[in-house]
Formats: sequence, structure tokens, C-alpha cells
Amino acid sequence: MVRTQARRKAAGRGQVLVEVLLVLPVFLLVVFTIMEIGFLAFHTILIHHAAYEAARFASLTAKPDVATSNCPDPPTVPPDYQNVVKKMFNGDAEAGLYTGQPIRTLKDKQEGCNNYDVAVQVSRVIPMVFPLTGIVLGNTRAPDGRPARRLTAIVRMPIERPLFK
Repeated sequence: MVRTQARRKAAGRGQVLVEVLLVLPVFLLVVFTIMEIGFLAFHTILIHHAAYEAARFASLTAKPDVATSNCPDPPTVPPDYQNVVKKMFNGDAEAGLYTGQPIRTLKDKQEGCNNYDVAVQVSRVIPMVFPLTGIVLGNTRAPDGRPARRLTAIVRMPIERPLFK
């Protein structure tokens, strides 16, 4: 009787090892995916902030092409706003005007002139940290061949004009 109990204990020891080997990869994949989502959320916040700063810079530096008697023509945006994004990411991000030109918005009722917005798009490829999470979260490849995710932010901001001419 003592012998059969010892055999059952010995047989049960291997069962725990098999269960751990079956569950551990799935558990680690879930943990690494949660960590990767946090990493991508952090980079999303950075990219949105860079797009906001670039749009702010572009909206403050836009100048009208030709000033007419009452209302100025649609403004042009100098490409200096791209330097804001390049400084934030050491030249690792792409920044550009989303529409290529200012967007006409509502007419100012007091002045009788149209207002314009500028829309800036910032895009960056973020390589995945953990190898298996690229299968689930990746949508492109990094320059070194690793799975990556392309994050894009578009920020629209009104172009500032002086109130008094």
C-alpha cells in the first residue's frame, strides 16, 4: 500500500511540469502584449505632442500670399514646422501638411473674411520590443527587418491672424 502511494506521487510530479510548459508560453505572450501596448501608447502620446507642436508652429508662422484691401488670400505655411518634429525625434519621423494647403473654415462675421486652418500629419515607424507581439500588433517592418507599427497623428489648428492691421 505504501508502495502504490509513492508511485502515485512520483507520477504526479511530472504532471505539474507538463502543465507549466503548456501554460507558460500563452501567459508570457499575454504579459508581453500588455507591455508592448503600453510602449505603443507612450509613443502615440509623443507623436501626438510632436504633431501639436508642429501645427502650432505652422499656424503662428503662416503668412498671407498677397494682402488685398479687405481680406487676405489663403496663407502659405513655410516648411520650418518640419524642423520642430525633426528636433523631437532626431530626424526619425516624417512630418508634412496633411492637405498640402490651408483649409478654409468659417467666415468671420465681424471682419467678413474667411479663416483658415493648417493640418499637420506626423508619422513614425515604431519597432516592436518583443518578437511575438509583432504578429498581433505589427502592421509594417522596421528598417532592420523587425516587425513594427506605423503610428500617425493628424492635428488641425487655426492659423492666427492679427486682429488689427
